[in-house]
Amino acid sequence: MTRFLTLTTAILFSLTIYSQDTNFDTKLSVQDNSLLANFWTDFKNAVNTNDKIKLATLCKFPFYCRPCIDGTTLKHNNHVNIRVTKNLYNNSQYKLFFDKPIKDEVTKHKTFDTYIFIPTFDNRHFTQQIGYKFSYTIVAPSQNWEGLQGFIFLEKINGKFMITGIDTVP
Repeated sequence: MTRFLTLTTAILFSLTIYSQDTNFDTKLSVQDNSLLANFWTDFKNAVNTNDKIKLATLCKFPFYCRPCIDGTTLKHNNHVNIRVTKNLYNNSQYKLFFDKPIKDEVTKHKTFDTYIFIPTFDNRHFTQQIGYKFSYTIVAPSQNWEGLQGFIFLEKINGKFMITGIDTVP
């Protein structure tokens, strides 16, 4: 009986370890680590120097942006999110990247830290990793409200990571 319990416990323990190792592998590959480090360096430099041209090279246009809905120059606004084209970016939406919430996030991370990048998965089956996202605080939590968090989504396009969307929670 003791052998049976020991064997059963060992099998269950092995299955637990195996299932943890085979679920979504969130470790960065060497290539992704290098590409994300390059993205972060370029992103940080563009944000810190208010360089909208350099920042535009890090964006895949068009992309959808929820925190951009407050733009006063918008002709079409469904008050949910907007489709940011290169033209709209150049006219007004680049300013979002130079506002305090994103600048604070960039300043907080003096060097490249892989832990700030969270894997993202396809919306249909949630099994295929499609890129990464990183968060920034738009409004800090308080006793009366959970706050507002922004997420910048990145996908690998032509061998480099590019911004493909911006969303908020809640």
